[in-house]
Amino acid sequence: MIPTLQILLILFFPWLAKKISKSTFSWLSPVVLCYTLGIVLANISFLDLNIPIANYFTQGTILLAIPFLLFATNFSGWFKDFKNMVLAFALCVLCGIIGTSVTGWFFKDSITDAWRIGGMMAAIFSGGIPNMQAVGIALEAESETIVLLNAADIFIGGFYLIFMTTIAIKVLNLFLNKYLVGKFYLSKNNLQINQSISLKNLAKSLAATIGIIGISVGLSFLIYQELAATFIILSLTTISLIASRIPMIKSMEGTFEVGDYLLLMFCVAVGMMANFNNILENGWHIIKFMAMAWAITVLLHWLFCYFFKLDSSTVLIASVAAIYGPVFIGQIASTINNRRLVFPGIALGLVGIALGNYVGIFVAWLLRAI
Repeated sequence: MIPTLQILLILFFPWLAKKISKSTFSWLSPVVLCYTLGIVLANISFLDLNIPIANYFTQGTILLAIPFLLFATNFSGWFKDFKNMVLAFALCVLCGIIGTSVTGWFFKDSITDAWRIGGMMAAIFSGGIPNMQAVGIALEAESETIVLLNAADIFIGGFYLIFMTTIAIKVLNLFLNKYLVGKFYLSKNNLQINQSISLKNLAKSLAATIGIIGISVGLSFLIYQELAATFIILSLTTISLIASRIPMIKSMEGTFEVGDYLLLMFCVAVGMMANFNNILENGWHIIKFMAMAWAITVLLHWLFCYFFKLDSSTVLIASVAAIYGPVFIGQIASTINNRRLVFPGIALGLVGIALGNYVGIFVAWLLRAI
């Protein structure tokens, strides 16, 4: 494929996907369309996609998306109102840490860099595939490993997503409580979404984002005299969280939409790296690692949620927020006919984006130590 055409698809197909989702095929989310386009193109052999271009976009969009998404959220007003969902989300993150740590320890002698893979996978279970990409950058994982993990996660995670959007609620209802409406409702003021963005606000938020990236890079050179990827990712996340409390940043409307669009670009680009022939030929060790980690994490999470007497709808939305991030919340809420959980689900997905980088690096360091 001509590189220029590939770049244009990454830049502008998300816009078309949003239009398609809102009009003709409302049951298809933009993220599904973006992933699908990238995957289809990646697996048409004669197109010969430029993988470095896709890789540059996956890394660049993540660095830009983290501040934009975190600018949009006020985390102070809703924890107490949705205690059960916060608990379900925390349990999923905890189970992800346990599942990937056990799997990393199990494969430590048979898979090279099992500690890096474990850390990247832990990030998936506490924020989704964008966090996995960010942690991969932070841990200086080989590009081939990141490509194989992307493909394997789309392969295995795709099947699990189909389960989540079809029969998951019926399965969970077999052993979990049914959802009961509580007395608390999340204010839209706690999560600034569905807002248009003016050119003025876009310029301001972009300047703030570039400034935060610049500060993170500058601190890295000041402290380490080099581009320390781990420090840059953690610094970028931390400073973005701090910046979200600044009145001028909080008042900028539309930052969530920009971050969401950047994630859709990420989906197109990462889909272009999901060559299934490559993963089947060179990545069976990754598939085995990922399948074991997924199985332990999901089953353990369900078990914990059963003991804590959580309801099926809350568990389902919290799982999607932790594993897939905010982009699938609306689709899942529509599937289970419970729009009330959309806002806390999206908010927890953003918490995962903030938390996942710390979790992934922690698990990687833990596995390397043992």
